[in-house]
Amino acid sequence: MLICPVCRKKTQLHQKDVQSLKTNFNITGLADQLKLVSLSEDNQWVCKLCMDKNEATHFCFDCPAIFCANCYKVHQKSHTVNTLKDISDGKIASKERKPKRRPECQTHEGEVMWFYCTTCDKMICQACTVIDHRNPQHEYIDCNQASSTYKQSLAQLFTPLEETMKKLAQSQATAPTMKDNLNIAAKRTMADLKNRADEIRAEVTAQESRIMDEVQTILKDRNKKLEEFEQAVSVHLQQIQQSLQSAKDVSKNSLAPDFLAVYSTISQDLKELRDQNQPKIDPTLSHLRFTPGVFDISLGNLITKEPMWELSLKYDDGIGWARDIDASIPGDEVAVADVENSRVVIYDTTGHQKKTIDLPQVPWDVAAFKNQLVIVDETNSVKMYNKNGNKMFEFHTVPHSEVGKTSVHLHSVAVIKDTIMVGDVMRSVITKHRSSDGALISTVSVQTPPWYLAIDSKDRVVVSGGDRQQVDIVGLTGTTLFSINPKINSRQVRNCTGVCCDSSAIYIALWNGFDTGHIHQYDTQGRFLSCIAQGLYSPCGISLTSDGQQLAVADWKSVKIYNKV
Repeated sequence: MLICPVCRKKTQLHQKDVQSLKTNFNITGLADQLKLVSLSEDNQWVCKLCMDKNEATHFCFDCPAIFCANCYKVHQKSHTVNTLKDISDGKIASKERKPKRRPECQTHEGEVMWFYCTTCDKMICQACTVIDHRNPQHEYIDCNQASSTYKQSLAQLFTPLEETMKKLAQSQATAPTMKDNLNIAAKRTMADLKNRADEIRAEVTAQESRIMDEVQTILKDRNKKLEEFEQAVSVHLQQIQQSLQSAKDVSKNSLAPDFLAVYSTISQDLKELRDQNQPKIDPTLSHLRFTPGVFDISLGNLITKEPMWELSLKYDDGIGWARDIDASIPGDEVAVADVENSRVVIYDTTGHQKKTIDLPQVPWDVAAFKNQLVIVDETNSVKMYNKNGNKMFEFHTVPHSEVGKTSVHLHSVAVIKDTIMVGDVMRSVITKHRSSDGALISTVSVQTPPWYLAIDSKDRVVVSGGDRQQVDIVGLTGTTLFSINPKINSRQVRNCTGVCCDSSAIYIALWNGFDTGHIHQYDTQGRFLSCIAQGLYSPCGISLTSDGQQLAVADWKSVKIYNKV
């Protein structure tokens, strides 16, 4: 077994198999040139044209001969002459050498090999064409034609391999980023763990040490895997780069006999590299976080992989502009606020339209409450509908004495227990109402205009500010606890739209323009966890199903359903 010191390709050598090794044309070309060089007794190059044995400084490719600076001045100006230093430094390409005469047939003495047998993949002479390589058993063509044809064949392998190199380079670049993210996630995970451990230190010291060790083990193991991946990609990339460059050099600079002598080997090598499976990496290796357990002796568990979300269903039956959505309706139904058609449409889990609630004005938001729907529309009032689509009652978000006097712009609604929360973007307030009759309970000012609302597992209000480019987590008294400033590709987003929550995460729809929509997942402290969907046209409202296993997205003129896997 031989390993090439340049491309690291492994070659299994058997007895009498040395001829299978690749030819290095740069070395053989240099060897041909050295055969023409005369050395003096002190191992210096000497001129072959004059009797003074001056030190040789130039080489003529036409003669061929080496000579000194004096002889160079009177040498044929039409000849190709270069300095020996340029030749020894490799600055002179082998293409500048004069063509050799065609090789002679080793089977038929004195016969020149003018043809190439495509059946046997070897050069042959004219005698071979009537003796050993006769038609129809053998097919042969002129050597120049064969060289041209096979060069084109070889060139077809260049583009896919160059594309493979680009993909490998991109893949190679992901590993350091994943390692950085992994280290950040590990540090953050250990910080969460430490904070949790401090609360019940006396009871959980043993568990803390165990899980800390587990984090370190996972970090070490995954770093090792990522380093192995980097090494594998680097070796693969180097193999392709060296082999591809060698093939290009041979195709560009070699004469037909030299090229044909190695074509089969090089072609086979390139095909093997083209078809070779690229190194792959588990994209979840950088995922690592800590989720608190129940406040008892169990400290919690490590989550080494974030759940993946897959698009499972898309439907657009009759949707004009889906501005908001609620998928938590009992009976596995989905309510969609269709702005363009001034209605709320109820769909089943397969996307089949079950019923329609026509409205006098554009609906901005919809929220499910038990078997009822709370709708905010352009009339700037809030309407309650039963499951049959009949309006139960309507209420305003200002005292009766202020109706028609105080300007409001209602745009969002959410429900917490038996309280309805309504967002007014004009006054930048959230009003609280009794669910039984809509009576106003209180009005709370918020810093960010409430274009979209959600309630998280800790009964905090999640306020999405639209073009304010942030989402605030607000206490029930209106105090901003912290803010999330989402980014796409490390840049601040243009718009934050729909929000929803489950027991351990906050989900936010983001938008930078058409076809740029993302859905990002954050933990309950506002730290980014993952991007669970991207490439959305213009995502607005989002909602989880009651079991938390599906995410529904109101995406302009369609609804998209993502399954947690």
